[in-house]
Amino acid sequence: MKPTVALYISGHGYGHAVRAAEVASALLRRGAQVVVRSDAPRWLFAAEAVYVRGESVDVGVAQRDGLELDVDETRRRWAAFAAVFEQRAEGEAALLRERRVDFVLGDIPPLAFAAACHAGVPSAALANFGWDWIYAAWPAFDEAIACVRRGYCQAGVLLRLPLHSTDADAFPAFRVAEDVPLIARRARRARGAVRAELGLDASARVVLFSFGAFTADGLDLRALGDLREHTFVLTPPLSSCVHEPPGNVVCLGEPPADYVSLLAACDVVVTKPGYGIVADCLANHTPVLFTSRGPFREYAVLAEALAKLARARYIPRDDLISGNLGPHLEALEAEPNTWTDMPINGADVVADRILERLSARAASAEGAAR
Repeated sequence: MKPTVALYISGHGYGHAVRAAEVASALLRRGAQVVVRSDAPRWLFAAEAVYVRGESVDVGVAQRDGLELDVDETRRRWAAFAAVFEQRAEGEAALLRERRVDFVLGDIPPLAFAAACHAGVPSAALANFGWDWIYAAWPAFDEAIACVRRGYCQAGVLLRLPLHSTDADAFPAFRVAEDVPLIARRARRARGAVRAELGLDASARVVLFSFGAFTADGLDLRALGDLREHTFVLTPPLSSCVHEPPGNVVCLGEPPADYVSLLAACDVVVTKPGYGIVADCLANHTPVLFTSRGPFREYAVLAEALAKLARARYIPRDDLISGNLGPHLEALEAEPNTWTDMPINGADVVADRILERLSARAASAEGAAR
């Protein structure tokens, strides 16, 4: 009988969903059934996965746009979420029983592990940070942190991804941690084929703006029109906010089905550092021009990783928003190549470890029944 694995995934940005979707695909290739609980878009996941809609499974961080966090709104959302946390956990446990789920993987909603515990199902966390570590940098989050840790301490194991903090307080609630390789995607299509499909000149210096599920509010695209030596590519939702773009700004009408091949076909990615975009740029050796993302603790970890492992350069937010990219793009081109290759088979490793745990559990139950 095929094992069934439920994936509980934060809908904050695309980073959690992109890497969890890779794990889902790896599980499906191994013959498992996959149930997805997330408010991340359905199109991110393999068609074979069962996508269960419902209330949001995580709070994450409220954002005003792609660069501005809303700490006060995050605190308000957590107060409401914490008040019904146990009730929600019981409801999710009923779903797990109804779907005959054998294992829960959470990236990284605390609700996932509480629900698994209520249902008597083993669980694992997949993360390069925990929400308690993020919230600990902000005032008056004690209630949220306590609720997050009540959930996290019920996870059987933390499968810890690279690009994580080495702070002593980074993962205080997890009882056991196992390191796994980076989860990242390599381009499946040739650079020339992607450019030809989008009408981009093969020799153009193409710059991709990547802000995940958010827009970069106030971005001055007219200023980009003066940078004629570059072609700028925008994807939704950022591109949907643009009217009458300059001739060297290409606005895609829908998210590309193969985003990572688009990323690899570009010469530079302009972004805020998040796990998904950083991992994919590392895997495809795509240079990065990155800006700050407000008081979000993961930023410092990823910025340091980019400096050590990639060809990357910081751009002040004011220069990004005003479209003053020219000097920064020139400086980035002059940067030496410092790419450091690292294993990116984390999705396969995570899938194997889940199935190994299920096999060991089944063998133990069989032995006890004899």
